[in-house]
This record gives sequence, structure tokens and C-alpha cells, in this order.
Amino acid sequence: MKIQPYKISVIVITIAFLSACGAHEISGWTKYDSVPLAANTYQDKFYSVILLEVTDEQGYAEYRQLSGPVFASAGCFIENELRLTDTGNGPLEVGSPNRAIVTYCDTPNAFADFANNEEYLKIKPMMMRSISRFSFLTGKSIYAETSGSRVEDRLYVIKISRFNDKPHQTELRRINPTLSPYGFHAENIIIVDHAHGIDNPSEIGIFYFDQSALQKEMYKDNSVMKAIRSFNKTYTDSFIYLEGTAI
Repeated sequence: MKIQPYKISVIVITIAFLSACGAHEISGWTKYDSVPLAANTYQDKFYSVILLEVTDEQGYAEYRQLSGPVFASAGCFIENELRLTDTGNGPLEVGSPNRAIVTYCDTPNAFADFANNEEYLKIKPMMMRSISRFSFLTGKSIYAETSGSRVEDRLYVIKISRFNDKPHQTELRRINPTLSPYGFHAENIIIVDHAHGIDNPSEIGIFYFDQSALQKEMYKDNSVMKAIRSFNKTYTDSFIYLEGTAI
């Protein structure tokens, strides 16, 4: 399905919302500065986020080993792979994925060309036998950042959102400083232009906490949690959160 392009004003405000503050202490945990990446490192890439329900780990691992060189030869690369640790929190239907793969390609048609590559088609049955369901989203990144935390310590949160028509810029500005103290960062924000297996999403955000304990600290902050719940209720038609750790 095709998704309408996102409003540029919302994009600008989303970037402002996701700019976190510097390192400081809370409950004995160290947070790290958010470091925005240069626009030319992500704006010219064509992103896909693939959600899989892997049922045969060994078969899937064999498929991944064989598909890697074919994927790279098409000008496509894996930016991150996450092992999802729950079935999701939110009303948007995505099935029960246990793996999320963030990929990018150098040209707009590279991902589609890879899917039709003769070498890939030979090994595709291996993937289909090792999963029970998959879905994917494609689009362009509007913002990316990193921090000094170790990837293996991070708790990742993928949020897939379908926004309504209510302007939510002011509320994003208000919520921004309440998230920053909890080591919250936006690794990538992708505006969706096409989706398969997910109903009309607007945006997919790949976020992370520097350590999983910082998310638990945030959950104790009733004012923050109330603001997040209110935002989702007021400004989204649907959404889902998926949590995981990097592989």
C-alpha cells in the first residue's frame, strides 16, 4: 500500500523533539550525549524495516549467511538487527514478530531488484520455511543520532505510528525535555512511503535507552507516563511499541 508523504512541518518538529540533552546522573546511571548524525549520512539512503516471526532459528541463520553477499551486491546493507523480546504494546496489528531488521539501499529500486534477483530467489524458500509471517515498511530517514553507550547495553524500542490530522507540534515540544533525562535517543526516524502487512503507518522510529534500567526509571515517573499516554490517545489513530536488543 502507498502512504501519503508526511507534512514537512511535522518532520521539523519531530527532529526538535528527538534532540536529547547531555550526560548526567539519575539513580546512579550515566546517560550519554545525543550526537546527531550529518544529514548526508542518512538522507540519501532508502530504508526498509522488516519484521519477522522466526520459527526456525537454525534455518534462518543459514539463510542469512547465504543472502548476505547477494544483499550487498545489490547495494543494500543491514544497519541494525534486533531480537524482539515481547509481542508489542499498542493497538496497531503487526502479528508477533521476534526479529526486526533495519536495512538501507543506495538507490531507490535496489531493494525491489534484490527481491527479484535470481540468486536470491534460489535461497528465498529457506527464509520462507524458517518464518511464519513477515511484514515490511520502506521510506526515507529524516533524523538519526547516536550516543556513547555500548550497543549491547541498550534497550531498543521501535514505535510504529499512524498519526491523525490533529497538530501535535506543541505537545512534542513539551514532552521533549521530560524524556531526555532517561537516556532516550532516536537512532533513526523514517517516514513511511510503502507498507506490506501493516495498515497505513505514517512513521517508524527506532529509539533506544542507554541501559534498560533507565526505561524502568522512566516508568516510575507518573507525569512522563501520563504525557505519553495522553499524546498517543490524542494524536495517533494507532500505534505499537516493540522492544528488543541488538544482535
